[in-house]
Amino acid sequence: MLPHTRETDMRSKLSTGLALLLALSPSLAFAQKEQREEDFLKGKPAIGDTIADLTVYSPDGKEVKTSSLRGHHTVLVFGCLT
Repeated sequence: MLPHTRETDMRSKLSTGLALLLALSPSLAFAQKEQREEDFLKGKPAIGDTIADLTVYSPDGKEVKTSSLRGHHTVLVFGCLT
């Protein structure tokens, strides 16, 4: 066993603090995720809202401007479809 010194006190406090931080990390991350989801839901567009003029690409790689879709019923899907 190591003799009781300032260095062992510091190591003990540091390891205790690190263990506490690691134990609390998942709950902090979960709280941040919930807050981001709440913020997203507050600002999400409603069905029928006009979207900004963007350039998107069709599945075959053709460029499409969202302004050319105005007046048509359109569903935009973001992400991977494979």
